[in-house]
Amino acid sequence: MRITGINSNDNRVFGRKFNEKEMQVYTNALNEGLMLLNKRVDIIIHNSAAPSVAKENPGIGSLFSRTVQEKLIPFLKAHGFSGIQQEPNNLRKPGDPSPYAPESSAKNIFMIPLEKLTTEKYGKILPQKLFDKIVEKAPKGEKVDYEYINKNYDIALKTAYNNFIKGNTLKSEYEAFKKQNKDDLMKAAIFRILDKKYQKNWKDWDGIDKALFSIKSKYGIDTAQNRFAELKEMYKDEIDYFMFQQFLIEMENKASNSLAEKTGIKIIGDSPVASPSADEWVNQSLFLKGKAIGCPPDYFSKDGQRWGFGYFNPKYIFNPDGTLGQAGKILKAKYDQFFSSFPGGLRIDHVIGLVDPFIYTVKDAKMTAQNSGRIYSVAGEFKKKPEEYSNIMEKIILQSAKEHGMDKKDIICEDLGEKTEPTQMVMDKLGLSGISVTQFDYRGKDTPHRNTIMIGSHDNESFLEYTDKLFDKVSGMNVNERSAFGKFIIALKNKLNIKSNGDLVHFMRKTKLLAEDTAPRDASKEELKEYKHQIRTDKNKFINAGFAELFTSPARRVQIFFADFWGLGKTYNRPGTSSGNWELRIPSDFEQSYYKAVSEGKAPNLADAVATALKQKGLDKNYPELIKDLDKSARILAE
Repeated sequence: MRITGINSNDNRVFGRKFNEKEMQVYTNALNEGLMLLNKRVDIIIHNSAAPSVAKENPGIGSLFSRTVQEKLIPFLKAHGFSGIQQEPNNLRKPGDPSPYAPESSAKNIFMIPLEKLTTEKYGKILPQKLFDKIVEKAPKGEKVDYEYINKNYDIALKTAYNNFIKGNTLKSEYEAFKKQNKDDLMKAAIFRILDKKYQKNWKDWDGIDKALFSIKSKYGIDTAQNRFAELKEMYKDEIDYFMFQQFLIEMENKASNSLAEKTGIKIIGDSPVASPSADEWVNQSLFLKGKAIGCPPDYFSKDGQRWGFGYFNPKYIFNPDGTLGQAGKILKAKYDQFFSSFPGGLRIDHVIGLVDPFIYTVKDAKMTAQNSGRIYSVAGEFKKKPEEYSNIMEKIILQSAKEHGMDKKDIICEDLGEKTEPTQMVMDKLGLSGISVTQFDYRGKDTPHRNTIMIGSHDNESFLEYTDKLFDKVSGMNVNERSAFGKFIIALKNKLNIKSNGDLVHFMRKTKLLAEDTAPRDASKEELKEYKHQIRTDKNKFINAGFAELFTSPARRVQIFFADFWGLGKTYNRPGTSSGNWELRIPSDFEQSYYKAVSEGKAPNLADAVATALKQKGLDKNYPELIKDLDKSARILAE
């Protein structure tokens, strides 16, 4: 038996789609294979990165758009996906496209699908001509121009709002929405108005505006209440406009969840570790004074990471009797909102910061042992007993999930980085799903079955870039030299217990393990040797094996980032940098782009990956017709 895979070296590139019959065979075989492997597959797509057909492309994407709901979701369903994980959907800070530094718990207005506002559903409140003009003048290409979007979304939404208040469509629904959400959204609206007025951090605002909700304010409650009433009256139109935008998002979120019930592809939320700026402004007395949450110095950052996000004073999260304190109730409400919005579950960003947070003193320019540390792990008023580390996860997050008909299997805990002992203890105690990223030299075979496995996330370079760089680094050696020298290096490393991660050692180890973990169970030594040689000399074989590893691993959940699924070869976000991030989008011709990329060996051939996993686990002998259908589908994709 010769292990050749489905790629050839004759440079033929067709990238054709399946015909209707072939697609049915492919989808059925793929789903049957995933069921036998006990795998659930999600794709990670941030709203801004979602595709739009050319005539409905305002320059930014939305998972609520017609393109996504009518075209992309059926496409993903046909390729075996059952979930779309989006980014945190909170309102962004003006001028900052990062979804992980929220302004308030209000929603991201760029999620509003402008093309739908031209329809009867909304009383055609957005003139078709204006929408067409925005589309026509939108920068072309597959990147978001946030300067253009900020300006033109405001123009479009203000026009829609002015027409909305004149008409009768959805008026009763709008009034009900405002009544239900007025308290929280009123404060978020006023925060945005004052932020626009002052153009600086809220901690530097003038007098009463800075302390508007501070119970310890020197201005007194009456003065604060009078100022709040004054602001509400002074900016009543702007506040109503703010409410209107949030109403549109709520309408579309409900429609999206209804669609998810029909299609089976559910949206998965993402909860940032950061507390929104507006929440800290409103609840100043509940936060640690002069402190912020971040990450300590480590391999990735010698000076640590100073995120600047406030952290609740632990004494206000739980009362002495174990019930929820004021801060705990705010956290509970936050997760209630997330779980009610996302029927597919929730990703929790930087779970380490919930279990064992690292806090530093803001005024000091550099982190030291004296001004920073993990507040629950050191002696002092916040030191926890081992059993208390799980309280936030168990009594707030899991409780919220339970109340919304979900459990821990619907939660993904982003535990990347230097995981602390208490964090690992909580993950094990509660059986929570962490994340295993194979691009970090992680072996799929070692993944816990409860974990989510992926090649890379939004903070990694794309798998195609990673592969190109890896092969470039060892390209100076011919195949025989590479193999012989690599064996010597690995033998020496094992003998001397060297933990070096040099380029060659990394390449040799990575390819060796990929071959061992994705080869058919009954492969002979010679066949395994030949397969390993293919992976080491052919990038396409390496990429195929990389994706197959996700499915041969014990992990029950597989996630693929959109840049990797479409083989875009571009990085979405570079941590520590401030420009060029969060801009990449899926091409408008996403179907043809995928088929072209997979035929070129740049994107995952899921039929091949699932068939490889079934063969590796020895299941091919029991399901010969299934393997036949998968292999045939894999060949079509490779054409």
